[in-house]
Amino acid sequence: MGWMGPVVNGQEPEGWVVPLFADGAHGAGTSSARGRLIARRPDDGPCDGDRVRLTYRDGSTAEGIWSDGTLLRGDGIVPAPSTGQDRLEVIDQAEQWRPDAAVVGWAAGCTCGWRGTPWTRVPPELTDPAARRLATAGPWADLEAADENRVMAEWRRHIAGWQALEDVEAAAARQAAANRALDDAVRAALAAGASWADIGRAAGMTRWSATERWSTRD
Repeated sequence: MGWMGPVVNGQEPEGWVVPLFADGAHGAGTSSARGRLIARRPDDGPCDGDRVRLTYRDGSTAEGIWSDGTLLRGDGIVPAPSTGQDRLEVIDQAEQWRPDAAVVGWAAGCTCGWRGTPWTRVPPELTDPAARRLATAGPWADLEAADENRVMAEWRRHIAGWQALEDVEAAAARQAAANRALDDAVRAALAAGASWADIGRAAGMTRWSATERWSTRD
């Protein structure tokens, strides 16, 4: 994680370089000595290490750790009631980590769910950014700054619409502030005895327009 976008309607998109794996898995943007954390959707099926709940047709339930297709509790393997299993629910997903060496490419990612076009990981001698082939300087899967910027250029194009909306919001806020300041100035001028003709001239409008705009306001 680390590339922050504009704030629009109280939301701020965040972009990052997403590690890609041969089986289609994506990295979550977190790395450690264990490797790369894998992103999992809430509706993903159970994986080894997940805490799950089994609900049976008679209404009974059992909770434990999922391991190789079996539910394990502290007192051993959970037996299946004769009524049969009705629903399996993942309560808490276990973290899944993969080594940096397993990363086969990268893509720009956004917290909105968008993903850019993949870039392929190749040995240093085969690097060709024009062909979307990138390499790392060592065994880790972290890109050099220049290559990271190449990948994230697609994310910046992706959020261009949000950036434009942020500019609209900022301009609208400035206009609203200017309108309030003008209203306050007109009230002060009226209190000081200025005529509608004087106010219209100062505001760049006719006396009638000034009267129509401000005479009915508090």
